This record gives sequence, C-alpha cells and structure tokens, in this order.
Amino acid sequence: MEDVRSALTTYVTEGEPPIGLSGDAVLTAARRSRRQHLLTGAVAVCVVVLALGLAVVVLPNRGPVAGPACPSGATREALVERLSCVVGQAVRALLPPDARVSRLGDEGPSDPFAVVADPVGEAPREANFRTDVRVTDARGTGSVTVVLYPTPNSATPLCVPGDLISCSVEQLPEGTLQLTTDRSTGALTYRAALSAPWGYAAVSSNDTGEPERKDLQTPSQRPEPTLTLDQVRQLALTPGLAF
Repeated sequence: MEDVRSALTTYVTEGEPPIGLSGDAVLTAARRSRRQHLLTGAVAVCVVVLALGLAVVVLPNRGPVAGPACPSGATREALVERLSCVVGQAVRALLPPDARVSRLGDEGPSDPFAVVADPVGEAPREANFRTDVRVTDARGTGSVTVVLYPTPNSATPLCVPGDLISCSVEQLPEGTLQLTTDRSTGALTYRAALSAPWGYAAVSSNDTGEPERKDLQTPSQRPEPTLTLDQVRQLALTPGLAF
C-alpha cells in the first residue's frame, strides 16, 4: 500500500484525496466474499442432491395412473356397465398402444369390451357375465376372454393329470387361483381361474382370433397368446371384477 501511495505522490503533491484502503480492510473483504461464494455453492449442491434423492425415492414408488372412475348402481344394467368399464380398462392397460380390439365372434355392442349377461336369476348379480375380444397387434391376432360367475366357491381349482402343458395352484387372500397352459384345441392358451368368496372368475388368452372349438383344431395366428401368463394372472386378480 505504501508503494501505491508513493507512486500517486509523484503526480499529486498537494490536496491529495485520502485513500480509505488498508491491508487489513482488503483482506477482510476478500475473506467475506470467499465465504459468500462457498455458502452459495453449498446451497446449490444441497438442492441438486435433494432433487436427485426425490427422483430416486419418489418416482419408483409412484402408483399407476388411475383411469376414469367406473359407474356404479344397483340394477343388473348398472352392474354390466361397471364390469364392462373395469374389464376394458384392465385389458387395455396390458395391450400395446397400437393394438386393434374388436369383438370375438358375432357382432355386438360398439364397445368391444361390453360385458354380456346371461341371466340365471332375477337378482342383479344372478347372471354369468362374459366378454370376448379379438386383439391384433404387430405380432399377429389373438384373443382375451373374461367370464364371471356369481356362485361363491362354485369350482375350486385343482391340478389333475391330463393334457395340460402346465398347471399350478396358489392360495391367496383373494381366494384360490389356478394357472394353466394348454393346447388341447390347437391354439396355445393361458388361463387363470380364481375361486373367491364373491364368485368365480375365469380369464384366458390365446394365440388365435378365432373362437375355440373342442371338436375342431384352431389354427394359431401369432407366435404366442395376446397376454402372457403373468398378465392373465394379473387380470384375474383385478379388484373391480368382484361383485
């Protein structure tokens, strides 16, 4: 600082303005600036770490996006409408986005997932509910069938020797679940049968878009069924199927 003062004195010999700087003042200002930069950097790092933590912890635990709420009601017509909605949402969630869906067999309602009720009694739930859809995607054409029976525990699934390729039975909180793979009609078929306190659900998917007939071999139209065995299992355990 004295060298600077001496240099200035060469040009200003009188009435020079006072120099308000000192070595201690400059060092103090430098330390203060350094602390501010370090604090700002630490805050930025904390923000980044927190954001990454949220991405790692929160995102994987995010639940599936819920679809529109299905209607409810006490009549058989209302029950058919609700089951059609539940089945449609559940199956579509398992299909590729470009899959084309239509009704399997005879022409019916415009909604391919519309459930058909076969009345067995007068009460709204005293009916067998069924829907069959043909699905075509990049792999070919197959089908998905959902059948619901109202009689609780009417058929407890069991594995017995036969023509099945595979068979397993699980005891679950929802009931007894049987998974099978067979080609008895020519088409490769995955099935899930749930015997629950509310009734019985049978879900199947195969590798053909033609109705299966036991007296006629059904040709395959894709390398594998539309849904995997795990997806058929998931569909059979859909909570909204209970009625």
